[in-house]
Amino acid sequence: MSFINAVENSAYATWVRESPSILAFTTILSLHAMGLAIVVGLNTVVALRLLGVDTALPLAPLRKLFPWMYVGFTVNAFSGLSLLAANAHNDLFNWMFYAKLSFIALAMVNMELTRSRVFESPIALSQGVLHRHARFFAINSIALWGLAIIAGRLTEYPDFVHKWFGF
Repeated sequence: MSFINAVENSAYATWVRESPSILAFTTILSLHAMGLAIVVGLNTVVALRLLGVDTALPLAPLRKLFPWMYVGFTVNAFSGLSLLAANAHNDLFNWMFYAKLSFIALAMVNMELTRSRVFESPIALSQGVLHRHARFFAINSIALWGLAIIAGRLTEYPDFVHKWFGF
């Protein structure tokens, strides 16, 4: 508990939480939203293509989106750590926060499996023949990122979660 208090009462966490500067909470939250838009948006583009939307779009160019997805995730991770520092006590004792982290971890594993199994295949890239699990990865991507977003929003409403889920 003392470590959590030390983090939450640090100068940086206090600045993020209490500063009237637009560079504090507002900017960090905006960066978090932009990182989320990049990683989830690009994952959705790839997933929809793997599900058969716009099959005229070749797979090979979509491979170039994966480094950008990692950029979005990195922005999200660093901004998320800042937001966590500012609200550590509430988040670390909220089961919905852990659900969010679990969905994100699963979504990132799914993203890497999609990259390695679908987009590292020469046959898929040149002839458009998809890996047998491509649709599964695509559905997982949409579902896991959607659940991560919902859990992330519900993290800030513990009373609502308690009322509806009972814990």
